[in-house]
Amino acid sequence: MEKYPVDVWTVSLTTPSPSQLTDDEIARANRFRFEEDRVRWSRARSSLRLILSMYAGDDPFRLGFTYGPHGKPALLPFSDVEFNLSHAGDWAMIAVARSVPVGVDIERIRPNIEMAPLLERLGETDLPTGRQELYQAWTRREARSKAIGGALFDKPPENVIAIDLQAPEGYAASVALVGREPEVRYCGNGNR
Repeated sequence: MEKYPVDVWTVSLTTPSPSQLTDDEIARANRFRFEEDRVRWSRARSSLRLILSMYAGDDPFRLGFTYGPHGKPALLPFSDVEFNLSHAGDWAMIAVARSVPVGVDIERIRPNIEMAPLLERLGETDLPTGRQELYQAWTRREARSKAIGGALFDKPPENVIAIDLQAPEGYAASVALVGREPEVRYCGNGNR
């Protein structure tokens, strides 16, 4: 399988960053019930806009989005910039590729969540036994589903390739590309 570059940005959701939100996104953020969730969503979305503006060569506020049937975002107007965002706990990850659909997932490892039964419900077999490895299996599955913009319960095609990412302590993360093996380029912290 051909390797293909994908840039991965890790974003701290506890570090203050400049807001890059549109009025619609501010209204959406204000609908969160808990302040902590509002702040984290706002920081993740602001970082997404800032990072994508570098790839699209446009002002962060001018970027428009459209959404697929299962919520996968794409840039408007049509662009060769493919991207995906995932956030959990104190961290977000943003994956960006050119012209190849990409998915990314990050999960906070929680001792009170049993991942094996969840993976089995998705039809995953031959599961590892360790907690970290089970979370990695989960993030690979979710990254594959997100790459094609599909529902989590729909098994992704075999040509969607996921690999594990370097994640912050206490987290698991993976990235996936359609028809290519990801060659990850870590781009640092997306907070600016």
